[in-house]
Amino acid sequence: MSGGGGGGSWTPDNDVACSRLRFQTQIATPQPGALQSIQQGDVLDVSIINMGGALAVAVSKNGTIVGGLAGGLVNKLRECLLGGTVFNATVLTINGGQVMVEIEPK
Repeated sequence: MSGGGGGGSWTPDNDVACSRLRFQTQIATPQPGALQSIQQGDVLDVSIINMGGALAVAVSKNGTIVGGLAGGLVNKLRECLLGGTVFNATVLTINGGQVMVEIEPK
Protein backbone atom coordinates (compact mmCIF):
# COMPACT_ATOMS: atom_id res chain seq x y z
CA MET A 1 0.00 0.00 0.00
CA SER A 2 1.27 3.40 -0.73
CA GLY A 3 0.27 6.65 0.87
CA GLY A 4 -1.91 8.79 -1.24
CA GLY A 5 -1.37 12.28 -2.01
CA GLY A 6 -3.15 13.29 -5.12
CA GLY A 7 -3.14 16.87 -6.15
CA GLY A 8 -4.91 19.71 -4.55
CA SER A 9 -3.71 22.61 -2.54
CA TRP A 10 -3.63 21.57 1.08
CA THR A 11 -2.67 24.31 3.49
CA PRO A 12 -2.00 23.86 7.17
CA ASP A 13 -4.73 25.43 9.28
CA ASN A 14 -2.38 28.10 10.60
CA ASP A 15 -1.81 29.28 7.02
CA VAL A 16 -5.48 29.83 6.24
CA ALA A 17 -6.48 33.40 5.42
CA CYS A 18 -8.11 35.25 8.31
CA SER A 19 -11.21 35.86 6.20
CA ARG A 20 -11.63 32.07 5.87
CA LEU A 21 -10.66 30.99 9.40
CA ARG A 22 -13.47 28.87 10.82
CA PHE A 23 -13.27 26.22 13.55
CA GLN A 24 -15.05 24.77 16.57
CA THR A 25 -13.60 24.93 20.06
CA GLN A 26 -14.63 24.76 23.67
CA ILE A 27 -14.74 27.80 25.94
CA ALA A 28 -11.91 27.49 28.45
CA THR A 29 -12.27 29.07 31.89
CA PRO A 30 -16.02 29.73 31.59
CA GLN A 31 -17.35 32.30 34.05
CA PRO A 32 -20.13 30.61 36.07
CA GLY A 33 -22.38 33.66 36.31
CA ALA A 34 -22.03 34.45 32.62
CA LEU A 35 -22.86 30.87 31.60
CA GLN A 36 -26.36 31.41 32.96
CA SER A 37 -26.93 34.17 30.38
CA ILE A 38 -26.13 32.17 27.24
CA GLN A 39 -28.02 29.55 25.31
CA GLN A 40 -27.56 27.44 22.21
CA GLY A 41 -27.60 29.61 19.08
CA ASP A 42 -26.37 32.78 20.80
CA VAL A 43 -23.77 34.75 18.87
CA LEU A 44 -20.95 35.96 21.12
CA ASP A 45 -18.34 38.63 20.48
CA VAL A 46 -14.71 37.53 20.16
CA SER A 47 -12.04 39.92 21.39
CA ILE A 48 -8.55 40.23 22.83
CA ILE A 49 -8.27 41.02 26.52
CA ASN A 50 -5.27 41.66 28.73
CA MET A 51 -4.99 38.99 31.41
CA GLY A 52 -2.03 39.60 33.68
CA GLY A 53 0.06 41.08 30.91
CA ALA A 54 -0.79 38.36 28.37
CA LEU A 55 -3.12 38.91 25.44
CA ALA A 56 -5.89 36.33 25.72
CA VAL A 57 -8.78 35.65 23.35
CA ALA A 58 -12.15 35.85 25.09
CA VAL A 59 -15.82 35.59 24.16
CA SER A 60 -18.43 37.89 25.63
CA LYS A 61 -22.14 38.59 25.53
CA ASN A 62 -23.38 42.16 25.90
CA GLY A 63 -19.97 43.21 27.21
CA THR A 64 -19.77 40.47 29.87
CA ILE A 65 -16.90 38.00 29.50
CA VAL A 66 -18.24 34.46 29.18
CA GLY A 67 -14.82 32.79 29.05
CA GLY A 68 -11.54 32.47 27.23
CA LEU A 69 -10.44 30.38 24.28
CA ALA A 70 -7.27 28.28 24.25
CA GLY A 71 -5.49 25.70 22.13
CA GLY A 72 -5.91 24.68 18.53
CA LEU A 73 -6.25 27.60 16.17
CA VAL A 74 -6.58 30.23 18.89
CA ASN A 75 -3.07 31.58 18.22
CA LYS A 76 -4.03 32.15 14.58
CA LEU A 77 -7.32 33.69 15.73
CA ARG A 78 -5.40 36.09 18.02
CA GLU A 79 -3.15 37.06 15.10
CA CYS A 80 -6.20 37.73 12.91
CA LEU A 81 -7.94 39.78 15.62
CA LEU A 82 -4.81 41.88 16.08
CA GLY A 83 -4.76 42.37 12.32
CA GLY A 84 -8.29 43.77 12.35
CA THR A 85 -10.48 40.81 11.35
CA VAL A 86 -13.69 40.64 13.41
CA PHE A 87 -15.04 37.25 14.53
CA ASN A 88 -18.19 35.84 16.09
CA ALA A 89 -18.57 32.73 18.24
CA THR A 90 -21.87 30.89 17.82
CA VAL A 91 -22.85 28.68 20.77
CA LEU A 92 -23.32 25.13 19.46
CA THR A 93 -23.83 23.13 22.65
CA ILE A 94 -23.92 23.67 26.39
CA ASN A 95 -23.36 20.69 28.65
CA GLY A 96 -23.03 21.89 32.23
CA GLY A 97 -19.88 23.98 32.27
CA GLN A 98 -18.74 22.80 28.84
CA VAL A 99 -19.64 25.15 26.02
CA MET A 100 -18.75 24.42 22.40
CA VAL A 101 -18.65 27.35 19.98
CA GLU A 102 -18.01 27.82 16.28
CA ILE A 103 -15.63 30.65 15.46
CA GLU A 104 -16.05 32.41 12.12
CA PRO A 105 -15.41 35.84 10.59
CA LYS A 106 -18.22 38.31 11.10
